Amino acid sequence: MAGKRLLRVAVEGCCHGELDKIYDTMRHLETQSGKAIDLLICCGDFQAVRNLDDLECLACPPKYRALNTFWKYYTGRAKAPYPTLFIGGNHEAMNYLWELYYGGWVAPNIYYLGHAGVVRFGGIRIGGMSGIYNGGHYKQGHWEKPPYDNSSMRSAYHIRELDVYRLLQIQRPLDVFLSHDWPRGIAHHGNKAQLLRAKPFLRQEIEEGSLGSPPGEQILHELQPSHWFSAHLHVKYAALVVHSQQQHGQQQQGQGRGQKRKSPSRGPSPPPGLGQKGKDNFTKFLALDKCLPRRGFLQVVEFPDVEGPLEFGYDEEWLGVLQATHHLMSTTRQQTPLPGKLKQHMQKCKDYTFHCMGGSRSAVSDAQLQQLTEKLQQQNSGAIPLNFVPTAPGHDPSAPNAKGRMPRQSPRNPQTERFLEMLGLPYNLDQQFRQSVQPKPDPQELQIDETAAANPEEIELDDGDDDGDDRCDEASAEAVSEAAEAAKQDLGDDNSMFQSDSLHNFDANAAVQAQGAQMATQDKSVVSAALAAIVPTASAADEQNKDEGHVQ
Repeated sequence: MAGKRLLRVAVEGCCHGELDKIYDTMRHLETQSGKAIDLLICCGDFQAVRNLDDLECLACPPKYRALNTFWKYYTGRAKAPYPTLFIGGNHEAMNYLWELYYGGWVAPNIYYLGHAGVVRFGGIRIGGMSGIYNGGHYKQGHWEKPPYDNSSMRSAYHIRELDVYRLLQIQRPLDVFLSHDWPRGIAHHGNKAQLLRAKPFLRQEIEEGSLGSPPGEQILHELQPSHWFSAHLHVKYAALVVHSQQQHGQQQQGQGRGQKRKSPSRGPSPPPGLGQKGKDNFTKFLALDKCLPRRGFLQVVEFPDVEGPLEFGYDEEWLGVLQATHHLMSTTRQQTPLPGKLKQHMQKCKDYTFHCMGGSRSAVSDAQLQQLTEKLQQQNSGAIPLNFVPTAPGHDPSAPNAKGRMPRQSPRNPQTERFLEMLGLPYNLDQQFRQSVQPKPDPQELQIDETAAANPEEIELDDGDDDGDDRCDEASAEAVSEAAEAAKQDLGDDNSMFQSDSLHNFDANAAVQAQGAQMATQDKSVVSAALAAIVPTASAADEQNKDEGHVQ
């Protein structure tokens, strides 16, 4: 069809600042396949470290702190060869990412989605949230600021309820959703046995239902994106989540004012042979490893029949959500009470409270969407302006004996100031805002012990799992250097849902090892058979769940 095209997106697991190696890998895949890649998406632990001061803000044992290569792209010594989009993980220079809480350019051609956000690129709609879940900080405001201590350096990347609340206001379908940690329960939707062979220490968490993010689980079932990409656990794992017709009906009922979820924004259709007469919706989940030799850390996913410019664009619905919820932002420990959280509208589920949004879910009105659309068309046709501005000096390699110092504050980033001005909103991220706004407790708010304000002098010891799978994956810099030869490796069943090139092998410097697998020509029977291998039929899944004591 005229005007439509195939969009090819490279998805990376944990980046850990290894941009040179990742971009070299993408070039290798392009050469091998003869097909261009349009976009790179990184699923956290990006490590946008500009200088040695930023390195002091990185939650990581000092012996593993390294500048790596991002600073070259920040200073202009190198230019990102592909448009790059990323979310934050649990190893980030949070002082820099806080400047761009609503999203922005961390370097030319490299865009941070924000603590939570939705953008458009090439005809697809991409949403996501940064950080990882920690119940002890989930209901707090964004109170952390430089200079960080060992505790606040970690709690700064823990996701907050406000950011999840904003994402749950989204009504229009998402083609892609990004998170660093996995949505809770996802291990039951793929090849669990294969996952446990790779990561046997996850068995107890899977059986207890504690593996993954409860807010991520809620977003998965509420928003039902076509694709979901994650990282964090340093393993390649695919799953297919089938959203039943009943779930879909409940979702539509909860959208407020009787609005129905509109058709997907030119996103990909489910694989052929899936579902029953189109009554079910599907989310294709893929988690990827980190950039190390012999690891499945990169996958190219194809989105057919999409139409749109190959540039990042604002999403008018998300802008409307930000406008409607701006007053809820808190930069103190006490979070401003969120709407619709009365006790009778809540149900407790283990360690996490799911909010039955129901009629309290406040969608952006059609009139507001139209107004925002017209405003965006007047301002660069909705494209995000290329207004990167450095706010700190970049690393100077000519000063080898320099030492980093913990920053005293995060400056106001001009990008964030311009963004809020565009929306007609006051700046709300710094000390001036903290002093002018003090959230008042809601007498109707359900109080939960685990959300009580923490003692600022207390040292928190509950972050033992924040490092994902680092405890099993430590590798020296030498193990990732000195290139070798290309080596072919077979692809497992976990790739069968994704029509793409896949990377299973990596050694880096100038020459990068990769293995491409062409799946675009797979026929219906091959895809169906492969999916059957990782997603049991309904009856088989029921029997399996009975045996394992698992309740859907």
